[in-house]
Amino acid sequence: MPFVISHLVSGGIITNYSCSSRCRHCLYACSPQRDKTYISGDTLHTVCATVLKHGCTSVHIGGGEPFLNIENLFQAIDVITSFGIDIEYIETNASWYNSNKHHILHQLKEHGVGTLLISISPFHNEFVPFSKTKALIAACHDASIDVFPWVMDFYKDLSVFDSSCTHSLDEYESYFGKGYVAKIPGRYWIHYGGRAVELFKGYYRTHPLEEILVNPPCRELTNTSHFHVDVYGNYIPGLCSGLAISAIDLGKEIDNTKYPIITTLYSSGVAGLYQVAKQEGFVAHNSYLNKCDLCLHIRSFLVTQKNINTHELQPVEFYYNL
Repeated sequence: MPFVISHLVSGGIITNYSCSSRCRHCLYACSPQRDKTYISGDTLHTVCATVLKHGCTSVHIGGGEPFLNIENLFQAIDVITSFGIDIEYIETNASWYNSNKHHILHQLKEHGVGTLLISISPFHNEFVPFSKTKALIAACHDASIDVFPWVMDFYKDLSVFDSSCTHSLDEYESYFGKGYVAKIPGRYWIHYGGRAVELFKGYYRTHPLEEILVNPPCRELTNTSHFHVDVYGNYIPGLCSGLAISAIDLGKEIDNTKYPIITTLYSSGVAGLYQVAKQEGFVAHNSYLNKCDLCLHIRSFLVTQKNINTHELQPVEFYYNL
């Protein structure tokens, strides 16, 4: 069943998938092992023109870690703002910051960026010492850069430990009690895609395959309330990391010739994709956390076991970094 993605409500541009961290909840499976490609000027021009055409006049910048390549980040900022698109904030895990980088914050102000979303969570603390996070927050205040702390509720948790080094989730469980990690999604929003699926399967009850297969069609693929377009110029439908629609196809009919997997999910749901996968030799588990868990299992099988490389199962690296 063909469909159209047209009006874009609110979203962001993923400048790179490379990251200093390999967070266990990461939707996009970012890590230091990911390709170091940063969004090019040509790709960004196409993305910005497309975003504007479909009604979105402001975006956030995310990654990966956008600040791993400062020069390219500023080039991206300049291209985005040249289209008259406002930058709501730039996401960062603070790993790059030290006192010698303070001037970068002033340069951000000069380039029209007024807010940083700074990650604060036990997941990030496995890779980034809290001292860096606190130092960047203080430096932003000094440079008159607004801070969007994501999420401030964890500040007191991270403050319990030595801030000069990293701490594992096991340490959090040991200090705060068994079940600490399982309760994290109740404290801030986590989408059960990417690495989060595998992590939380260890804490939550799974459901029989038969129950998963009765889920309705995946119409959330058309949701644009928090969209992302990535470094390769691909629109990620419905926060479904590992699925891709070329940005230039937005506003057009998304048909089953070019996007057979995505249109199958839209029209027949994960049950339809399961029927297709069985023909390729896919063998399901007995139970799954949710329909996204099964979908990701199928897509990972198609990419990593059957070596299927299509433009809708992108980036391929995603599936090898889960």
